[in-house]
Amino acid sequence: MRAPITVLALSALVTAARPVVAQQPTDPRAQLAALKVAPLHFNPPTPKRVTLSNGVAVYLLEDHSLPLVDVEIVSKVGVAHLPDSLWGVGWQADNLMRIGGTTRLPPDSVDKLIEFYALTATISTANETSTASFSGLSKYTDQLLDLGFDLLRNPRNDTSRVRLTAAQQQESWRRRNDTPGSVLGRAWSQVLMGDHPLGRTQVTPQEIAGFTPERFRWTQQRIFCPDNLILGVSGDFTEREMLARLERLFRGWGKCPAGLRPLPPVQFTHGPKLVLVEKDVNQSNIRMGHAGGIRVGNTPEYFAAQVADFLLGGGGGFNSRLLQRVRSDSGFAYSVFSVWNADTRREDQFFAGAQVRAEKTVAAVRLMRDLVGSMATEPVTAQDVKLAQDNEVNSFVFQFENAGQIVAQQLGYAVDGLPPNWFDLYLKGIQAVTPAQVTAVSKQYLHPDQMVILVVGKPSAFDKPLTEIGPVVRLPVDSIRR
Repeated sequence: MRAPITVLALSALVTAARPVVAQQPTDPRAQLAALKVAPLHFNPPTPKRVTLSNGVAVYLLEDHSLPLVDVEIVSKVGVAHLPDSLWGVGWQADNLMRIGGTTRLPPDSVDKLIEFYALTATISTANETSTASFSGLSKYTDQLLDLGFDLLRNPRNDTSRVRLTAAQQQESWRRRNDTPGSVLGRAWSQVLMGDHPLGRTQVTPQEIAGFTPERFRWTQQRIFCPDNLILGVSGDFTEREMLARLERLFRGWGKCPAGLRPLPPVQFTHGPKLVLVEKDVNQSNIRMGHAGGIRVGNTPEYFAAQVADFLLGGGGGFNSRLLQRVRSDSGFAYSVFSVWNADTRREDQFFAGAQVRAEKTVAAVRLMRDLVGSMATEPVTAQDVKLAQDNEVNSFVFQFENAGQIVAQQLGYAVDGLPPNWFDLYLKGIQAVTPAQVTAVSKQYLHPDQMVILVVGKPSAFDKPLTEIGPVVRLPVDSIRR
């Protein structure tokens, strides 16, 4: 029943007659700081580790929420372990395993099976590890595994697909100097690492001429073989049935043949060194750095280096020193960043990079070098460190969104020699970093006066001669080998 119109009007008058209480302005930041939130506990499920009869380790994580199954196979070796004469073959061996058919199936038949069963099949060779991923509907698990193992164990390397791969690599070689970013990356690796396998990215015409089915097969049989493999299976399966399938698929697959080598030691170039690659472009591409000095491990200096990189330019966005000063304050560049890499087995490299306006090249090099040095001379604040810690903690959990990611993390830890609870140790280590530790690790490992500096650009467009920074070594574009 509707209220009479006179009652509604009287109610409106009474409401209007009430005194208006002025609302006090509130500070959203203070309100957020005052919120009390219960501690969050992140406890992802743990895959079960099982060893097959041939010694291959398998990580299993059942997840029946969707009718999908995912198989990850990781080889603990890569193209850097091949003889130098086969590096280019190894870099394309993954593509041939996928598109080149099997001894049982021609390439077109493999493609049709993948399409018919809606499978995904990805094989990838990298410097120190190689991977194969196969996924699809769980009702087609047998078809998925049979085809995946057939691709790995019995590659055909069809001659027509070898020719196609060779033609693609020849075109890639022809276009290798088209973009300044490609020139910069290849020149940087050559200047900093020489011809070390970890610094190679481009297959040469001499290597392309050696593409044959037999050479591909020699390489594939030594990268993907049981002694080198660990497996991860996630999704809609039962443990007993999956293990029986894997035992069947590995049956008769023998030991890895000889022929691989340990990774050669890495010798980084020592600075100071200033290198110019002349290229007619309206933006200069800059990279500067040196050996990183840090190894991945449960140590205060590793975690402090991670925070230092974030605050310098490795992820801090507009709060990072490089982005604030080089982009926001000076307007020299749109893209500027830092990377402080580390490995469990050895040191990697640190570098800062940018694409800057050509007419600000020398000024940008000087400013970037100063900002790298500022990490040791201008201490970061507790608020800065808290920002880096919160960002790392809040983003880290997104690496565990599903069972496949969780299994992949465990495979990565196993290959790198890290403990199964590394994610927990990592977060605790990051949260324990102090401003003093960030300054100390920067002072010990970042040396702006000893950096290798590489510039790709047009010298006539620079604001000042590059020689004002120091002696210049010219590196012609065509002399960049890989």
